[in-house]
Amino acid sequence: MDWYYAESGRQVGPIKEEALEALARSGVVNPDTLVWRQGMSNWQTYRTVRPEVGSPAEHGFPVATAAPEPTIRFCGECGRPFAQSELIPFGNTFVCAACKETFTHKLREGVAGAGALRYGGFWIRFVAIFIDGAILFTVSMLLNMIGTVLFVRGAGSRVPGVMPVYSGAILAYQGIMFLINLIVALSYSVFFLTRYGATPGKMALRLKVVTSRGGPISVPLAVGRFFANYLSGLTLGIGYIIAGIDEQKRALHDRICDTRVIYA
Repeated sequence: MDWYYAESGRQVGPIKEEALEALARSGVVNPDTLVWRQGMSNWQTYRTVRPEVGSPAEHGFPVATAAPEPTIRFCGECGRPFAQSELIPFGNTFVCAACKETFTHKLREGVAGAGALRYGGFWIRFVAIFIDGAILFTVSMLLNMIGTVLFVRGAGSRVPGVMPVYSGAILAYQGIMFLINLIVALSYSVFFLTRYGATPGKMALRLKVVTSRGGPISVPLAVGRFFANYLSGLTLGIGYIIAGIDEQKRALHDRICDTRVIYA
């Protein structure tokens, strides 16, 4: 006797009765599956035409279930989504096959993968800048005090008992002190960023400056970032403020130099 059964809205068959019973035992045909054979006026559930069978679970047969949805994870290097079975685990980080070589190279060099970066937000960066500013301000005050003493002594020694005021000399003195302070600030920033990856203010808050790929920055990049930092200030502070709304917490100078501030 030939049978037909419904599966996902379509008719399957004809199959022999023995085959239909085998499908019922395996769970492909369940008690609520609609079946039909010649001589029946309409389609009926398998439970109705075979009441003695009952459900597959009652007879110890496995019930067919839909395959579980694959777990989706994101590559820790390129950020693209993949099924977890397609990714290669490195500790808590999963990397796709295309990025494996790049990621392992970074691991050997001690560089974090892109997916592992945690960006420093606006306020913690503000505090770090404040700390660095306080250090540089203290150094600047000491240099200005020393420079003023030397300038006054030099000017006063020209005419005994008189300290002449030369506008040209004062302007020259101010220009020299400006250059000295600029060189000190530049050296401070470049030395610490290239040697330790962070200035003392950032080190105090466990922050670090890296490239967009998570690597250390070079001397030319550190110099460029130092001067680009002035552009953030010249925009009435907007260059700094955008770090609070940018998804990677980039200020204007970070965008220009393609750098990131992350938690070390």
